[in-house]
Amino acid sequence: MHDDTRGILRPEAFRRHVVLTREPPSADLAHLVERHWMVEWDLSSPFTSEIVTHPSVNLTFEADGAWITGVHTRRWNRELTGSGRAIATKFRPGGFHAFHPVPAHTLTNSVLVADTVFGPLRPTTFAEIEDGLRAHGWTDDPRVDEIVELHAAMLRDPSITRVEHLCAYAGYSPRTLQRLFREYVGVTPKWVLDRIRLHEAAERMAEGDADWASMALDLGYFDQAHFIKAFKAVVGRSPAAYALSASSSVA
Repeated sequence: MHDDTRGILRPEAFRRHVVLTREPPSADLAHLVERHWMVEWDLSSPFTSEIVTHPSVNLTFEADGAWITGVHTRRWNRELTGSGRAIATKFRPGGFHAFHPVPAHTLTNSVLVADTVFGPLRPTTFAEIEDGLRAHGWTDDPRVDEIVELHAAMLRDPSITRVEHLCAYAGYSPRTLQRLFREYVGVTPKWVLDRIRLHEAAERMAEGDADWASMALDLGYFDQAHFIKAFKAVVGRSPAAYALSASSSVA
């Protein structure tokens, strides 16, 4: 798959410490699953992986268990030590609801034992994960398809930077859209739009773009100060400090 590092902070340092493999899902699951992924590491000293998460649920399998990770609204840090491997599936926004139809907001900022939903599934390959998903089965819900399409529209149309833009596109009131996202995604549409902008900003910074004023304008922030405040609130450091850490050769 395309080497898109959106959401991975300090992507160059990440690549030096972790081997990341991604694979698209089979056609029958592609409307619900965005991709499968695997990380492997063999480290002489600890490395902290920092992720600014997407509006997606992940199903992850490691040596010590299997986990369902809901959307996390803050930065996700994971210290990696020694050697290890995690194999996982990233669902499309709203896609996990088809497999486990509970209000998605009840999973937000939570990690659940996957056995409670999928039973004692312990796959070692992407194909085995898919077999497990098929065996579990899913519900055909037109609302899930609608959420997936709305998220795709947010990604492809840079003019959709505010909730009112998305309401106009979807033909919904803000309250209806809010309720739909709370039930199926677990976060608000505003949160999703803000996260898309933040991912794009971090990606540009990792590639060397340091024109904060121009970036703020391009991404639909009110001004440079608004952009800096929003970035620091999630990433934990200013754009300038992050850009320095992302370009540094020191992990």
